[in-house]
Amino acid sequence: MNDNKHENEEHDDLAAEASVSEADVSTNDLEEQLELAKTEIERLADQSLRRQAELVNYRRRVQREQAEMATVAQVALLGGLVPVIDDLERAVETMSKDEDTYHEGMQIILRSVQKVLEKIGVERIEPEGEVFNPRYHEAIARHETNEVPEGQVLEVYQPGYRLNDRLIRPASVVVSFWGVAAEGDICEEGPSEITEVDAGVLAEENEASDG
Repeated sequence: MNDNKHENEEHDDLAAEASVSEADVSTNDLEEQLELAKTEIERLADQSLRRQAELVNYRRRVQREQAEMATVAQVALLGGLVPVIDDLERAVETMSKDEDTYHEGMQIILRSVQKVLEKIGVERIEPEGEVFNPRYHEAIARHETNEVPEGQVLEVYQPGYRLNDRLIRPASVVVSFWGVAAEGDICEEGPSEITEVDAGVLAEENEASDG
């Protein structure tokens, strides 16, 4: 009986030692995993900082390149306008001497300016006879008539300008609207008149009719 008791005690001691050994192994595994996790976090943090620095440098480079491109464009534009300034100065000097020469000189200067604008892509907007487009046209008046379709540009008071698809200045125009009797109908109204109009109202009317 004593022998059995001794064997049981030895078995318990072995089991206890095994449990302690397993606990040590488990703790060591956790410590290794923790160290690996810390290393990975440090790596990712360093990678994130590097990418942020690269992004900042990229933005600065893009901004610098855009500024350089803008400067180049401005220099090119001014380079085309400088000769025009020279022509204007000469025209002013000859103004009191010869009126015909002065007029001819001003025409030459105007053509020079137009060529400079054309070279940089500026387009003149003169929409007479076209359908009113609120994107590029500004209606300053409406003319009552049934001789042309409603919403057509009858007259351009001031031309507009655009660069590629970006508006510089809208064209100021007179737009038609139907308000007189058609041909053959009885009409005792007087002659049609030009009516001032708000451009926003006209734009809304055109959009409604298009819809």
